[in-house]
Amino acid sequence: MALTKIKSTVRVVLNQAARMAGGILLSARSYQSLLSSRRLAVEGLAAHEGRALTPGLTVVVFSFNRAMQLHATLSTYFEMCAHPAPVIVQYAASTPAHAKAYAEVEKLFAKAPAKVTFVKESKFAQTLPQVLEMIPTRNMFFLTDDDVFIRPVDLSLAHKIDATRYLYSLRLGPHLRRSYTMAMAQTPPMFRPSSLGPDLLEFTLGEQGNEWSYPYSVEGHVFPTAEIRVLSRLTSYKAPNTYEGALHECADIAMARIGVCHTHSKLLNIPINMVQSEVNNRAGSISPEWLLEQWNAGMMFSSAHLANHTPHSPHEEHPVRLLPRKKPAAAKKSKSAAKKAKGRR
Repeated sequence: MALTKIKSTVRVVLNQAARMAGGILLSARSYQSLLSSRRLAVEGLAAHEGRALTPGLTVVVFSFNRAMQLHATLSTYFEMCAHPAPVIVQYAASTPAHAKAYAEVEKLFAKAPAKVTFVKESKFAQTLPQVLEMIPTRNMFFLTDDDVFIRPVDLSLAHKIDATRYLYSLRLGPHLRRSYTMAMAQTPPMFRPSSLGPDLLEFTLGEQGNEWSYPYSVEGHVFPTAEIRVLSRLTSYKAPNTYEGALHECADIAMARIGVCHTHSKLLNIPINMVQSEVNNRAGSISPEWLLEQWNAGMMFSSAHLANHTPHSPHEEHPVRLLPRKKPAAAKKSKSAAKKAKGRR
C-alpha cells in the first residue's frame, strides 16, 4: 500500500473514531472493520518508518521532580542488567532545585556502561516525538522513575526479539495475583514453556484481565520502535499517564502477539508518591520535596532489600530506605591519585 494511501486511511479511521466518541453507535461488524483498518494502516506506516532502524534496543525513562527515584531506577538498571542498552531520560523539573538534582544524576551516570542521554522536556507531548526520533534501534522499552530492577536479567533477548510477534515483558510473572492499581485480586493466564529461553514463559494476551490484557505498559514492555513512533503521532496525550492510556486505546494492534515473561519478575514499580494530576492513581504519600531534601543531604534511595523479592503485583508500596550516596569510582580514583601526587612532592 502506498504511503500516501496509508496516511489517508489513518485520517479516515481517526475521523470515524472521533465520531464514535461523539456518540455514534456502530455494529460489532463495523467496529471490528474499523479496528482492522486502523491496524493495517499503523502496520503500513510502521513498516515504512522502520526501514532506517537497525537491530538493537534503546530505553526511554520518564521522570518529573523525582531525581532521587530516577537515580535508583538507573542504578538498578546497570546493576541488574547484562548487555544494557543506551538510555534516554526525558525529564522535567518544576524548580531550580529539582533541576540541579537532575544535573547531579546526569553527572553520576556520565560514564555508565551504556550511554545515558538526558533530554529536558518543554511539554511532554512535544518532546516525546523528538525523543523517539533519537532512537536508532528497532526495539525499545519505557521505564518510569519509580521503577526498579529487582533481579538480574540479560537484555540480549530484548535487543533481538521480534517485537511485532512477541510482547516481551520484564515486569510480568506467574506469581502476580493482585493488581495494585485496581485494588483487586487477579488470576494469571495459563503459561507454557517458551523456546526463547529456559526461564521464559509464554501466555495469551487477553486471556485474563488487568495487567494481563495491557500490552502497552510504559514499564518494561518491549515494543517495535517504529510502531511506537507512529502511535505517538496519531494519538493525543499530555503526560505519561494519558500517554499510556492513549496507547492502550490501540491495544487491539498488539493483542494478537505472543506474551512472554520470565518465571520471576525482573522489574517492580514502587509507587511511594504521585507527581502528576492527570489521573488519580493509587500511591503512597512520601513527598518529592522531602526526597529532594534528602538527596541534597547526600542520601540515595536503597532497594537492596528488594533484591530477588517476589512481588504479588507489578506495583507495590515498600518502606523507603535511604543510604549515603557513594562517590563515583572516577572521583575516588582522582582523589587517590591527588593524594599520591601530593605525597611525591
